[in-house]
Amino acid sequence: MAAADRPLFPLPDPTGAQPTPPGGYLPPPIIDAEFSGAPRHLREYLWVLHKYRWLAATCFGLTFGLTVFATLLTPRLYSASTRLELARQSPIQLRLEGNVLRLDNGDPSANGAATFLSTQVAALQSRDLAERVIRSRGLADSEAFLDPGSRRRGLLSLSGTMLRLLRPRGLETAPAGPSEDGSAGRGSVDPALIDRYMRYLSVQEIRGTDLVAVRFTTPSPSLSAFLAAAHTQAYLEANEEARRADDVTAKEFLGRQLRESRDQVDRAEAALSRFAAEHPNVAINEEQKTVAQRIADVSSLLSKAEGARLALHSRYEFLTRPHGDALAYFLDRPGIQKLHLALLDLRAQRAGLGQRLGPKHPQILELGRQQAEIEQQLGAEVAQEVAAVRSRDEAAQLREEELRRKLAHLGATAVELRDLGARYQLLKNDVETGHALHASLLKQQMETAVNSELAASNVRVIERAEVPLHASRPNMPLDLTLGVLAGLVLAVGAAFGCEYFDQSVKSRHEVEGLLRLPTLAVIPNFALARRATARALHARGLPAMPDANGPATNGSSGEDGAGGPSDLVVLREPWSRVAEAFRSFRTAVLFSVPEAPPKVILVTSTRAAEGKTVGSINLATALAQAGSRVLLLDADLRHPRCHRLLGVDAACGLSSCLAGEVELGSVLQTLDAPPLSFIPAGPLTVAPAELVGSVRMRQALAELRGQYDFVIVDTPPVLPVTDAVVLATMADAVVLVVKGHATPRELVRHARDRLAMAGARLLGVVVNNVDLAWGDLYFYDDYYREDQRPPTEARA
Repeated sequence: MAAADRPLFPLPDPTGAQPTPPGGYLPPPIIDAEFSGAPRHLREYLWVLHKYRWLAATCFGLTFGLTVFATLLTPRLYSASTRLELARQSPIQLRLEGNVLRLDNGDPSANGAATFLSTQVAALQSRDLAERVIRSRGLADSEAFLDPGSRRRGLLSLSGTMLRLLRPRGLETAPAGPSEDGSAGRGSVDPALIDRYMRYLSVQEIRGTDLVAVRFTTPSPSLSAFLAAAHTQAYLEANEEARRADDVTAKEFLGRQLRESRDQVDRAEAALSRFAAEHPNVAINEEQKTVAQRIADVSSLLSKAEGARLALHSRYEFLTRPHGDALAYFLDRPGIQKLHLALLDLRAQRAGLGQRLGPKHPQILELGRQQAEIEQQLGAEVAQEVAAVRSRDEAAQLREEELRRKLAHLGATAVELRDLGARYQLLKNDVETGHALHASLLKQQMETAVNSELAASNVRVIERAEVPLHASRPNMPLDLTLGVLAGLVLAVGAAFGCEYFDQSVKSRHEVEGLLRLPTLAVIPNFALARRATARALHARGLPAMPDANGPATNGSSGEDGAGGPSDLVVLREPWSRVAEAFRSFRTAVLFSVPEAPPKVILVTSTRAAEGKTVGSINLATALAQAGSRVLLLDADLRHPRCHRLLGVDAACGLSSCLAGEVELGSVLQTLDAPPLSFIPAGPLTVAPAELVGSVRMRQALAELRGQYDFVIVDTPPVLPVTDAVVLATMADAVVLVVKGHATPRELVRHARDRLAMAGARLLGVVVNNVDLAWGDLYFYDDYYREDQRPPTEARA
């Protein structure tokens, strides 16, 4: 049967038994576990910062440099402030009782104090107050205000109305300045000047106190101090003017109210006199008390009579019902009770003798006659009692009606007396109210006059403004500290952002957690390893090793790259880090299975340019140097590279054998350096997947397994083509090469899943082309000593 007629994949056994691979190694079950990364340690976070140290340093330097640049270019501003104590009441008060209105009783809670302070802060920030300062101080024509500068001093006059208490400390004065009455600014003030003034101003409450800070921040220290003092004085003057206006208003109001109250008292006294003359003999108050008492008594009697009448009427209604039993209601009467008992006794005798003597017996007839007489007497007694109840009910109704008429008469009398009393009391109250109001207003007028003369203010200057010696903005220490913090945050964020978006495998633990496979070896980058070895030899005074500056492909130059002898590091650089890493790879393979190491080992990768070819050649070389019979089989029939790295002819090879053109022995080549056998891939073919999956391929591997201790098979990548998956079913073990810091995690997992679903026995992972800090590579320096100088002939 031709190779093209052979099935690409072996058919499953109808009995359900799992087929045994040629080497006797059963494939592992399909791995289907989600990746759950192990918790990171502090050293891993530090390693991320070290990995992106140049990016982090650049971000930090740019941020800090921009902060310094912005700080140096920011104009210098100077702040001066005045602290005021704003009390809700004047600190000096007279105890004057009986005022018409007391403001301190409005809201004594903390909320009221906060509202008062907020109101005063709003007043200090008002544009009207700013306009007052600009007009009174002539700031519209002041060059120091219109064009302030840090060196402009002594240009504002503090003479005139400026209080000594408010004069800023350290402010120079000039002989010229605005007039005291502010005549220079009596016209309208430009809103732009008010806006400039308001930008300089800030008023803040000092939390937990009754203090308010009035702060001005300008480019001139003298201007800041002057404006703080002038604004405070304008606020004090405005408060004083408002207080005086309130005093004048209060005096005018009290005088007007006094005149009106006097007229009201006169009118009320005249009306009371006329009423007394019209009703000279009526004792209104006493008469009202008597009528009220009589109404109360009659009302009480009426309530009792109404209750008694309702009880009698209910009793009569009950006794006169058609089916009512009046006898049962009067059983408590002695006469009725006696007749009722006699009747019951006769009924009992008649009933007892009636069965024995018969209804016609004379004794029975006599008992019947006596029973009728007693029933007649009992009925008469009951009727008499019912008549008595009816008579009492009628009498109660008559009494109730009489009481109601009496109560109505008393009510009318009381209404008449109440009207007279109300008119009299109203007139009397008008007189008393008029006198009380007049006395209160007179007292309030006197107290207001005393308070207005006291002139105590509730605003007190706690700390006057001072000319600042240092700029408040920019705050150099704060800005530099914030710049350092922002630079650190940006640097750390950039480093961890790059790390987050980097989807490649980045650590040995991540590879093992992702694939659930052991890491057989970690191969460092050739160039980094050679430079580190050269630095170590130079530090010990030893000559540099050959090829120390050679090309560093690690198989990453592309599957069609030329390669070269520098990639045979196990042979050319046996004392290097890379060679030691491949020897660790060899040791892991030899001890991977407890019984015996696998013979046919397939080396593949996820995608191209990950270093599988270089790894296959160096693994085969390391196994051969250990004394084993090793065959390197280049099964990459699409882009073969092994013959180029080994420098041998590939005109006839594996593809020729699988196509039936030559025998297997004719394509086998024996090499001296490295000491192993090699079968090249041969010429390119149009159907490589069918060839590697044919029966000839299985027979060839079976034959080679018997001749050699190890058969290292170099195959194409797993994801682009299916050749590696097909060959993995024929091998004893599969090694997956992963390029560190380059291969995405999802692709690595996808490749692992493809191999596992095909039944391949995954031996482990080799991480290639990593830096020297990955894994345990840094232990190599600790063991490299001066007395272990590599011989020159081993490096030649």
